[in-house]
Amino acid sequence: MVAMNLSLAVFNLLPVPPFDGSRIALLFLPQRLYFRAMKYERYIMLAVLALVFLGLLDAPLSWLVNGMWRLMLRLTGFVELLWGY
Repeated sequence: MVAMNLSLAVFNLLPVPPFDGSRIALLFLPQRLYFRAMKYERYIMLAVLALVFLGLLDAPLSWLVNGMWRLMLRLTGFVELLWGY
């Protein structure tokens, strides 16, 4: 379940509209550019879905998920030391 949640979190934080990562990334853009990017949100979503179905995002997403997994293991590795595993 942790791996599935981590995968969904990484996917949702992609900096392309309409994902949540775009809302964060677009905060740093001027308002004019933000609204221009959001105007094409529907088309960008279709393109991202096509990339997912074609498998072209498998390698970058797995690289990001594996990196986050390694980071989580490093940050929580002390728990194993405390319990003697």
